[in-house]
Amino acid sequence: MSESEDATLDGVTQLFVNLGADTAQAKVMAAQLLKRAAQISDARKISLVEATETLLKQVVQARSGDGSGYESESQS
Repeated sequence: MSESEDATLDGVTQLFVNLGADTAQAKVMAAQLLKRAAQISDARKISLVEATETLLKQVVQARSGDGSGYESESQS
């Protein structure tokens, strides 16, 4: 893993910790989110940054109880 990838993993891990996850679980969730972002990036032909941003927004919306992101995705 490159320094950039490590920094990204650390940043996303910290976000999950800030949202209430313990550190070990936050690291697993961060790795899963980044892996999914890479899959979405490839499938939709968008940048990895854009795919990661979309997933992180969904996480924050879900955590805050704003179901609008889920409903709009499921109705498309």
